[in-house]
Amino acid sequence: MTDFSPEATVRGLWEALNARDYARAAGAIAESCEWCAMPTGTVHRGPAPIIAGLREFVGAFPDWHATVRHVVSQGGSVVVEWTATGTFRHRFRGHEPNGKRFERSGCSVAEIDRGLIVRYRDYFDRLEFLQQLELTGLL
Repeated sequence: MTDFSPEATVRGLWEALNARDYARAAGAIAESCEWCAMPTGTVHRGPAPIIAGLREFVGAFPDWHATVRHVVSQGGSVVVEWTATGTFRHRFRGHEPNGKRFERSGCSVAEIDRGLIVRYRDYFDRLEFLQQLELTGLL
């Protein structure tokens, strides 16, 4: 039996991203979804631009991997504590790769409606991320 709970929807998204299964990841995102990286204020709306942004990031950090550390789910809200790692191997937003690795922890808050993510907020320490990559000039 397939689990369509809000928690299963979010866990499935993380599993799909780790597997680079972007079609499956897009299938978890509502057309009206608003996805925001809170430290940067970057907002994407709808599965196509959200997946394009994720592909761009993973393209620059091809060994990117996220580990879900803890999940709390109540009603249609799901909070995920995660750790992500990667190595800067390809050009990213105008910056040449330098082979530096990052490890960052964060928290995401997703709102689920009828089995789809309708709102997503990502919280992480952007300065720590840029310092690890020696890219603090991006601030």
